[in-house]
Amino acid sequence: MADQDPQFAKRRLSRRLRAIREAAGKTQKDVVDELVWSISKVIRMEAGDVGISVTDLRALLQFYEVTDPEQVNELTEMVLASRKQPWWGRYSRTMTSSFSSYLGYESSATIIRNFESSLIPGLLQTREYAQVLISDSEGMQDQWVNLRMERQKRAHGNDKLQMFFILDETALRRVVGSQALMRAQLERLLELNELPHLNILVVPFARGIYPRFRSPYVIFEFADANDDIVAYLENPDGSLILSEKAPMSDQRKPSAYLQDFWIVEGQYAEKISPEFVSEVTAAYR
Repeated sequence: MADQDPQFAKRRLSRRLRAIREAAGKTQKDVVDELVWSISKVIRMEAGDVGISVTDLRALLQFYEVTDPEQVNELTEMVLASRKQPWWGRYSRTMTSSFSSYLGYESSATIIRNFESSLIPGLLQTREYAQVLISDSEGMQDQWVNLRMERQKRAHGNDKLQMFFILDETALRRVVGSQALMRAQLERLLELNELPHLNILVVPFARGIYPRFRSPYVIFEFADANDDIVAYLENPDGSLILSEKAPMSDQRKPSAYLQDFWIVEGQYAEKISPEFVSEVTAAYR
């Protein structure tokens, strides 16, 4: 719970409290009448739009007749987690809301699946590779590179997080920065692939066309079965976050992207190997 994104914890808490209220046979109006709260407070609290204090939590649980110590402690921890600053808080002033949400999902997920068509994923990049990609037009390069490196440190060191990456061969052959930089980057991929909770696959050119081969995407899965699968899509016009229970009308559900990922993983991709890296780097000469 300590590293969980506060916004994610708030949404999970709101869903739990709503379920507990319904199981107790209470309505939102019952809560308003009993605790002398405004209806807007109850509605926003159960929607995850506002935070809740430990005092308010205790009042709710007493009204719902929830006395199990384990459940009370779990919900109290969720309240405390929802009120903390995220670890990336010092970067948030210049961060878009969509990227802040992305970091929240990344920090809270138990499984991350990432497909990249033309570049090495951020969680696998060397510092030098990231420095080439991140623009310095606003003098923020060091900050964003440091953020990316900290994201990597947290993800790579978290053995409770399973990570699966599929790269198109284009991502390995595209020279970013210099040939020497790319050799170091590909060697880094081989090193990371030794981590027991991280798996890097590549789709060779010879495998042809496969599902979703043009569009990068990330799929987040969470420990709680009640949490939505979330998909993060990147395109030239910006980014888009899809929720399983609330998909955009003109977009596929995250579960469809997950199905495509499994198809590519099982039928088209192969584990990146020293032999494959040697073949790619030999073409740099």
